[in-house]
Amino acid sequence: MEDIMEIKQKISSDQVNPAIVYTVDSYEEGVSFGRTMVSSPTDWRDELHLKIEDEQDLLRFRRRFSLDQQNNFSKLEVELMNLSRKGLLSRSHIVLGTTTDPFLPFEQKFDSSMKFLTLFQRYTPGLLTVQTRSPLIVIAMPVLAKLGKRASVTMGIETLDEEAVRLYTPGLPRASERLKAARALRNFGVQVTIQVAPVLPYGDWKKDVANFAEQLIDSADFIYVRPLFDGTDGTNHKIRSKHVSKTMARDKKYHWLRPDSANPLITTLEVLAPQKLKLPEPAHLQERQVKMFAA
Repeated sequence: MEDIMEIKQKISSDQVNPAIVYTVDSYEEGVSFGRTMVSSPTDWRDELHLKIEDEQDLLRFRRRFSLDQQNNFSKLEVELMNLSRKGLLSRSHIVLGTTTDPFLPFEQKFDSSMKFLTLFQRYTPGLLTVQTRSPLIVIAMPVLAKLGKRASVTMGIETLDEEAVRLYTPGLPRASERLKAARALRNFGVQVTIQVAPVLPYGDWKKDVANFAEQLIDSADFIYVRPLFDGTDGTNHKIRSKHVSKTMARDKKYHWLRPDSANPLITTLEVLAPQKLKLPEPAHLQERQVKMFAA
């Protein structure tokens, strides 16, 4: 009969099988909520990381829950209650912010996002991940801190060059403010991933990469890095119409439009902190799986 170590190894290597997560995105006075199959063999973020520009068209494929007259998500709470009673919620991964940023205040989604998060003061998920580029995420610190190891935050920081932020991602908060928020969350025990996806101009491609990498390492538990163009036809066709790619092409920043634009940063991180490039499965979920197999 297989021992616990062999079972753990099987669970660890079983990443080729699709996993189910619940994705949530905010809109004015409500949220969309849907179950999603993740087929990535290595990392759910390859499919569900927060995009550089909103993709509102994807929201129509999910169930919508609006705030009621008492400013509560009463129907969504029933949904979470049912998942909890079936024992599914404690094994579920819920990702808030996949197609739209839930904490940018000028898009009138902030209140919906905060009201959604307060539900988890009563219901405990297997893991709740909030993805954003807004420093206002720190306002949710009490809920996140209460969930402890069952909560994590992904902060999008594509560059630390404030001029690049202004040119290519107008309207987004300053990179320094986002970095400060990431550090504050970590100081309160919240697990933080910094998402550098896509990598935007941060200075000289090679000379400035070490400084960028070191600041990321100091501010994050994990780091996720991807180029703007990954070389696949489908992704590239979609990205070409975005403001960021058109503006960089206008400025003749062709080097940053190549599929290998992220390589210097990835290589540097592999040397300085390789453990931060791979997101492990939460230990408490691994323990639950081991107990299920061992029973």
